[in-house]
Parts: sequence; structure tokens; C-alpha cells
Amino acid sequence: MFRDPHTSGSTTGTSADRDRTDASWPQRLERARQERNHREMARLLLDGAHAAMAESDAEGDSSDGERLERAQWLLTRAQRSLDACSPHADSLTLLCERMELQRRLSQCWAQLGHPGRRHVARELTRDLAFDVARRAERTPDLGLRVVVILRAAEVLDTLGDQSDAHALRVRAFHRLDDRPAAHTAVPALPPTATTLPAPRAYQ
Repeated sequence: MFRDPHTSGSTTGTSADRDRTDASWPQRLERARQERNHREMARLLLDGAHAAMAESDAEGDSSDGERLERAQWLLTRAQRSLDACSPHADSLTLLCERMELQRRLSQCWAQLGHPGRRHVARELTRDLAFDVARRAERTPDLGLRVVVILRAAEVLDTLGDQSDAHALRVRAFHRLDDRPAAHTAVPALPPTATTLPAPRAYQ
């Protein structure tokens, strides 16, 4: 059973309290579905995929990929919800998290000794990185656009695709060079992508 990602880190409370917390995830997901809140659905589905991968790491059983299959299913559902979202900064941030969780899933498959599934997950991650970069170009927020493109570049770098990662970084900094002088609100960027703000933390 998935643990509520926002409260499962607590060490206090009775077993009954923890059981009620565990049950809240599907309840909140169903409520978001009924309200057609696609952004909240995506957020919850990403939390569920993260929890499934964390449980797989904890089990460490190379013969059992059930949790990772569940994680992929949740990531695919999250993508459908994100595709239904209206353009919004939060949606773009969630797309980045979807991309980064897909990369993590490829690493989990590698740890379990499934090269075929690792390859499929890596290719999905690569496609997502380019999709995220394309969508970033549509946001009017220049600072967000640059940070998102650099997050996509970072993911490509971890996949060994240095040439495309470099091209995205050049594009990102080119956007900064072309900004009007009046855009003083654009945040200063760190010298390397490795020091970019981390994605929303899961607990």
C-alpha cells in the first residue's frame, strides 16, 4: 500500500493513525478526479510513483519488479493528467518532476538487473526531456523558461547525451542574452546546472 508522501516520514502516531494516513492517498486522488483537477491528480500520481520506487529500493529484491511496473503505470497516468492541464507554471514544474522520476525509474530497473526495461525507461526519459524543453519555450516567464530548459539539459547529461545537453544549455543562456534590459526580475542563474534549485522534495 502506498504511504502518504507528505506525512509518512513522521515517526509519531499509532498504527491506526498510520493506516488512516495510508488510505488518504487514494481518497485524495479520487476527489481530484471527481473535481477534474488535473494538476492535483498529476501531483498525487507522481507522489505515488515516487513511493512505489522507494518501496522497491527498500525491498531490494531483484526478482520482483511489480512495484516498478506500478510506478511506470502511475507515471503514464500522470502524463495524461499533465497533458490535460492548462498552461501554468505549476504544470511545467510537475512535468520536470515527471521527467526526473522517469530517469530515476530507469536507474531502478538497472539496479534490479533488467537492461531491457532500463533501456525503454531511458528512451522515455530522453523524449520527455525534449518535450519539457519545447513546452518551456511557451511560457512568458523567462526565468522559469531558462531553469526548466536547464533541468532538461541536466537529465540528458545523466543519460550520457552530452551534445544535446550542451545545445539546450546554449539555448537557455541565449534566451538570457536576448532579454530586454527591463527584465530585471529574471533570477540570477548559477554557473552550472548541477546547482540549480532542486525539484519539489518528496518525503
